[in-house]
Amino acid sequence: MNMLRWLLGWFDSLRGRIAIALLIGLTVQFIGSDIIFERIEAARLERARAQRLADWLSFADEFAGTRPDAFERMTKLWQPDLIVRRSLAAVPEGGVRSDGEARQVRQLILEARPQLRHHDVRATAEGRDLVGSMHLANGDWLVFRAEDYFTFSSQLQRFAVSGFLLLLCVTFIVLLFGRMVGRPLARIAKAASRVGWDEAVPVDVNGPREVRQVAIAFGRMQSRLMEQVADRMQSMAAMSHDLRTPLARMRLNISAVGDAEARAAFEQDVEEMEGFVSSILDYLRGDEAEAEQRVDVASIVMTVVDEARDRSENAIYAGPDRLEAVTRPLKLKRLVRNIVQNATRHADNACVTLTQGKHDIHIVVTDEGQGIPDTDLELVFEPFRRLENARKRHIGGSGLGLTSARRLVERLGGTITLANRPQSCGLEVTIRLPLVKV
Repeated sequence: MNMLRWLLGWFDSLRGRIAIALLIGLTVQFIGSDIIFERIEAARLERARAQRLADWLSFADEFAGTRPDAFERMTKLWQPDLIVRRSLAAVPEGGVRSDGEARQVRQLILEARPQLRHHDVRATAEGRDLVGSMHLANGDWLVFRAEDYFTFSSQLQRFAVSGFLLLLCVTFIVLLFGRMVGRPLARIAKAASRVGWDEAVPVDVNGPREVRQVAIAFGRMQSRLMEQVADRMQSMAAMSHDLRTPLARMRLNISAVGDAEARAAFEQDVEEMEGFVSSILDYLRGDEAEAEQRVDVASIVMTVVDEARDRSENAIYAGPDRLEAVTRPLKLKRLVRNIVQNATRHADNACVTLTQGKHDIHIVVTDEGQGIPDTDLELVFEPFRRLENARKRHIGGSGLGLTSARRLVERLGGTITLANRPQSCGLEVTIRLPLVKV
């Protein structure tokens, strides 16, 4: 009973299944090698039989024409499965004819005794018997029949077929067991790649014992990560509330400041602090899980442009009235709003162009500002990175706008690139998102 339990546990483990796969593969290889060896041995025996037959035919050729009495006595000494007689007609009739395996035997006979090449040697197969004839010097024919000659196949093609079938069998078995072992791991890897992009990703707890342990550990790790993200979001929401309350009181008390210049400075400071808090919250919201939905991308982009216009910002839209795709609408809206606000903040204008490619969606936001130095096009994606010209112009912002945009694009499975427009005519932000129409 203990032995049976141990065997079952061993088979349930990853190493046990790999060992069994190798064992079965090696067993098949051994059996196949034995079959091939038997075929090679059969070929060797066939060559030896062809050699003996060639020797008898050579002796018969020597005695049949010169010493007929010796020929008759010699036929009685031949093997019982070899019948030889003299005849006035050839067998088979109608010229040299050899088919299939008989052709190879005829070639082996001529190779064993080259002097027989000067004779008309004919051979054919009748069932498992080899039947043939050889033209003698005196004009007669020597007819012979070797019974059960083709018991073993000597075709070289069969060796190749056997080896090919053996290779197929071993490959199939290894792939089958490899798939059984690797499929649970592939499911875990696929689930791991989706962590942070969707809601909790369920993982099937099946397969060998080690794989089940990995699946269980992965599920627990995923739960802890989601709890940590949720705790961080709640903490930031609480901090936001705690910060917004004194900021609101400060905004109310600003009106009591008599000095207009000081009042304007206080209002600017409060606005920057509120913008900083909002930027951090938007940055953290990029980690929130959101399910994919079938939405109208054009409607989302136009809504963002309309909101910018409502804030008296110079923003225009160019693109189709409708473009349906499967995506995460909240993240897409925050992404487009982020880029549009960045353009209107630094260049006072934004043009949003939406186009559909063969496999993706292009959202291009251009402005007519000063652009970004080519050396800083990648640096601006770093958190809290603000360029010198923005600081000199006292433009608000926390330096998280493009950082948040890149994170949102990654969550949507796309890419974002920056490029300066020709002749220093501003910046061009290109967003490419996968086009899914499920």
